[in-house]
Amino acid sequence: MIDRLDDSLSDALEWLQRVGSPGTADDASEAGSDRTEADGDRRSAGDDGGEGDADAANRASDTDAGDGTDDRGDWEAVESPTSRTLHGVVHGQDGPYACGEGGLLLHRTGDGWRVVLERGPGVSENTLRSIAATDDGCRLWFAGDSGALGFYDVADGHLSDYSAPMEKTSTWEAIAVAGRTGEERVRIANGSGEVLDCTVEDGCPVWGEVVEPGGGSTIPGITAGPDGFYAIDTSGGAYREAAAGDATAGGTDGSTERDPRDGEPADTEPTDTEPTDEWDRIGVRNAQVDFQDVWAGDESVFIAGADGIAYRYDPDCENWTPLHVGQGALQAIRSRGTDTVAVANGGRIYERAASVRWTELDAPTEQSLLGLALARSSADSDGLGTVPVDVAVGAGGAILECGRRERPTDGDRRD
Repeated sequence: MIDRLDDSLSDALEWLQRVGSPGTADDASEAGSDRTEADGDRRSAGDDGGEGDADAANRASDTDAGDGTDDRGDWEAVESPTSRTLHGVVHGQDGPYACGEGGLLLHRTGDGWRVVLERGPGVSENTLRSIAATDDGCRLWFAGDSGALGFYDVADGHLSDYSAPMEKTSTWEAIAVAGRTGEERVRIANGSGEVLDCTVEDGCPVWGEVVEPGGGSTIPGITAGPDGFYAIDTSGGAYREAAAGDATAGGTDGSTERDPRDGEPADTEPTDTEPTDEWDRIGVRNAQVDFQDVWAGDESVFIAGADGIAYRYDPDCENWTPLHVGQGALQAIRSRGTDTVAVANGGRIYERAASVRWTELDAPTEQSLLGLALARSSADSDGLGTVPVDVAVGAGGAILECGRRERPTDGDRRD
């Protein structure tokens, strides 16, 4: 009995070994088939992914190429109708205008630069040292030696002479304008450290008080910014007159009375004279160089100084940062968007584009450059574009131009 049972078990084991476990071969075959299909799917997906990666790379390349395209050409010397020194330049509604020695006023037309005024607003050949335009570019204000002051309406060529206002006959060093034509606010600064304010009402200038923001040092630069007027003097002082209604003017509650507990901003230092109610000293502590020019952009204020040094001011943090731009005395500095450009003695031009590093550009002159105006794009907040040309002017009637191309917007960019 036991022998027969052993034989039966041996037979059963032998049979199982011959046929294998039930379903093992089929499962293995199906698993192999599944793995083969999965591998095929992965290979197919890999092929598609490769094409997708290539397309993505091509799109990225196209995008990078579009973003990397420089929107600025080279600086070139253009024919000038004068050999007199040009001190200032600004964009008007119908193109750039420059002012200079002997009361000269030039205009860039489609046929080049031409003379508009030979002898200034008072026909007395007083040099015009500064020029500024209203926000709409329809009116140009200019000021200079012996109290020379006036404006020119670009639409009809109407000239108005307001020289020696308030019997001020000293040299006007700088002028700034804010607002549209007919309602503009004007600030004019002289070599005695005085600033005269003016408001146009019913088409006529109304003169305000003459004030000294600092201690009486020459004010070589004044500018209008989005939050008020800024001025500098040759003693290393920087000053701000807040725009009307600005809560930061005067006391912390927006009143015009200053709270003595407020103290001074971190980067300011005491002066020999009390500040006026209109102007607050905002810097610059331990200024290393003489100041030449000031410009207020949308987010920062820049000062151009001697020895290739500039200063950048952050109004929100009330902080000044010195910047090493290059060599020579910086005579003018301007910013537009992320670009900042400065010009200096010896025909030097420096540019900083969205970084902290400044680059010296090739300039086709060795004449000292004294004035600078950057083109304004129609994409700016006010929507008023200008001729797409940056302009620098200087000694010997030098005029340099640099063409700009509008950066394409997302809607304009093509794949």
